[in-house]
Amino acid sequence: MDPSIYFIFILLFVLSGFFSGTEIALMSLPSHKIESIVKQKLFGAKSLAIIKSNTDRLLITILVGNNLVNVYTAALATQISLTFAQNSGMEEAVAVAIATGAITFLLLMFGEIIPKSFASKNAESISLLVSPVYRFLMILLFPIIWIIEKIIKLFTGTAKPISISDEEIETFLDMGRSSGTLEDDDHTRLKNTLEFSDTLIEEIMIPRVKLEALSDEKTVSEALEFYMKHTHSRIPVFHETIDDIVGIITIRDLLREKSQGHESRKLSELHFKKLIKAPLSQPIDVLLEIFKESRQHMSIVIDEYGGVAGIVTLEDIIEEVFGEIHDETDYETDEIIENGNNSYTIDSSISMDDILEEFELEFSDIGFDEKEFGSETVSYILTHELERFPEKNETICFNVLDDKEEASGNTLCFTILEVEDAMIGKIEVTLNLVKSDLEG
Repeated sequence: MDPSIYFIFILLFVLSGFFSGTEIALMSLPSHKIESIVKQKLFGAKSLAIIKSNTDRLLITILVGNNLVNVYTAALATQISLTFAQNSGMEEAVAVAIATGAITFLLLMFGEIIPKSFASKNAESISLLVSPVYRFLMILLFPIIWIIEKIIKLFTGTAKPISISDEEIETFLDMGRSSGTLEDDDHTRLKNTLEFSDTLIEEIMIPRVKLEALSDEKTVSEALEFYMKHTHSRIPVFHETIDDIVGIITIRDLLREKSQGHESRKLSELHFKKLIKAPLSQPIDVLLEIFKESRQHMSIVIDEYGGVAGIVTLEDIIEEVFGEIHDETDYETDEIIENGNNSYTIDSSISMDDILEEFELEFSDIGFDEKEFGSETVSYILTHELERFPEKNETICFNVLDDKEEASGNTLCFTILEVEDAMIGKIEVTLNLVKSDLEG
């Protein structure tokens, strides 16, 4: 037998490994990686971008080449085995069976497993190296590829464009943080940006119970004192009730009025910009556009009944992406201050759950359903219990129940310390224990 046959046989094994390995390398390279390679202007980058622009055509080229090589390898192996059988006196069937087994093993190892394993670990460098070769093959085999493409479309139809879901992007971000590619802060900001358009105003607004506002009966001088106390640059102004907000006053407006000698002028006499009002369910990205167009920084949030649910500012929206922003007017304040003797001074806006936790109590211990009131503030629950707005120095007490859900004699009492402009401020909360509990 011509010795060149053996050389061709070895060459076919190499080509089989080439097609199998490069298939893994080229198909595993993501599009964003290719864009990065093109920007770096590496050798083969242009050809790589061209062949990857049509992955169906590239895959057909690889499969056509690989199958032609494997078929020719099998045919050549059969010819070699028959020649060997004739020369050695072995039965042809036995020789063909041995050749088939040997070829299958060799193709599996050197034509599939080893090349693909190597290529998967060196996908980028291999793809750059072989892309000019495949660009040439795609041109050379174009008639065959075109026919196969048409046949495939008859069965599969036109391919849909590839889309990436939010969940997939979040997974990529999590992988980036786990691998150390992304810092924790960057990971948080990117995830916040991804969720930005899905965030509703009600999720970030300053709720009604925390709303600090001024009556329009207040004077400019009184408003300046209020500003110095609360350190806000913009303050809502209401007429009679908090549900009738008539405008937003800024510190600049107040200082201008003061410089003109109008300190005794009432806020109702001032001119306010047109109010922005937004529903609870409005996405914050929509409100951001409204802020940009109107050049305003605050919006009143309206509930389903037309009442004021709270306010939302431009800073609140920005913080949704970048996290808490502190400026020179922000101060750290304790919402719960321990006074001793089972007594605390608290802010009315904190949750009742936090207070009960301080006393190692649960909602059921004071006769409330946790499912209904678990997320409510102290201010809301006190108002709900009284069925009216609490007054300054008023005390509201709840009986603490025992294991049998009967009054134990212990009481949890809330005394209103501050009320200003229809807003509850500080509250003193005390757990009064009966003598037996004190002795225990």
